[in-house]
Amino acid sequence: MTRVHNGPPRTLLSVIIPAYNVEHFIAASLESALSQPHSEEIELIVIDDGSTDHTLERILEVQRTELGRNIRVIHQENRGVSAARNRAITEATSPYIGFLDSDDVWSTNFTAKIMPLLDAKVADIIEFNVGIISSAGKMIDTVKLIDPATVGARPCDLAALLDFARVYQVFPAARVYKRARSGTASSFRRGASTRTPRRSRSSMRAQSLFRLADNLYFYRRRAGSITTKATPFTVMSLATCAEETLERCNGGALDPFWLAMFHKVFSYACHQAARVDARAFPESIRTVEATAAHYRIFAANRTDTPKELRFHRKIVADRRWFQAKRMVKRARPRAASARGAAACSSSRKSARPAVRRQSTMIKKVTRRVQHADLSEEARLHRRRVVRARGTAGVPFFHRDLPSGQ
Repeated sequence: MTRVHNGPPRTLLSVIIPAYNVEHFIAASLESALSQPHSEEIELIVIDDGSTDHTLERILEVQRTELGRNIRVIHQENRGVSAARNRAITEATSPYIGFLDSDDVWSTNFTAKIMPLLDAKVADIIEFNVGIISSAGKMIDTVKLIDPATVGARPCDLAALLDFARVYQVFPAARVYKRARSGTASSFRRGASTRTPRRSRSSMRAQSLFRLADNLYFYRRRAGSITTKATPFTVMSLATCAEETLERCNGGALDPFWLAMFHKVFSYACHQAARVDARAFPESIRTVEATAAHYRIFAANRTDTPKELRFHRKIVADRRWFQAKRMVKRARPRAASARGAAACSSSRKSARPAVRRQSTMIKKVTRRVQHADLSEEARLHRRRVVRARGTAGVPFFHRDLPSGQ
């Protein structure tokens, strides 16, 4: 492991930035923090996790600037985002810790909102809302984590924990943590990516919260990002985290919180299982069903939670939607190409049928998703048809289902 270290002065906030193959985005991410007011009070700890492109060079270029004097850079062999974060946490020297992913950015008023609260030591955890931007940096959506009715200071009691479970999302960067409350270097379990519910344990250790309704963090939605690809490993990690929450249910006062967390994380596991490719789908379904079986044993003698988890229809619906979206995305470039050929060709009419066919396919796929009948009777009828005729001619989203589901 090699380290490039500038010896930063004492700071108020340490920001953890794991980076892997983000040469086109890392500079913008760093500059969004360095251009803030009070940037001299921020320590940036950047972990280059074995990048194979020019990510490290881009980081060092920013570090050599006048504003980059508070950047600490650590280069290590690729070990994954969780290990990178854990490594950076051990290096942090500030009383508060925040997270910034290497392709995301802060809002221009991040420190104006956050630093006065840190100076005043108003809470152990400060939470805020998240905006979603495209690869080009255009605002396309928001993630509402904080209800405007709950802004301001509040104790970290059961009601606050249940609010946390209700809006639980995959954004560890949507919070700033007091270091004494943020846990140890193992705050992120290896392999769980950003989805581990161990952040809920940090919330439990906290005694006070402060909530802001502002969009202070902007998540970049882009192709190739670790959070946009679903794999059996993602499903397994989420299922493991869900089972860990069940283990925390011991008949105590916090059982409602842990049960709420289980149902939230399990729903994420189902959501990811619906997105994996066809070859990985049976394995992912088996993982989800194994967790559901453990839950049935757990819930058999309890009266505060449903006895069964109903998830197959939801996975079918999600899978239909995701695969329909893929078809639309694949069809649009071909349709655009056909339109371009029509514009350049002297015989424009010859290209019109191709354009019309592509447009018709897009409309059919969209209509199929919008009007899909997911009733139990229709699903059982489809299963009988599949068994009677085999898989020939059966839509792709039914061929992917394992037998009996």
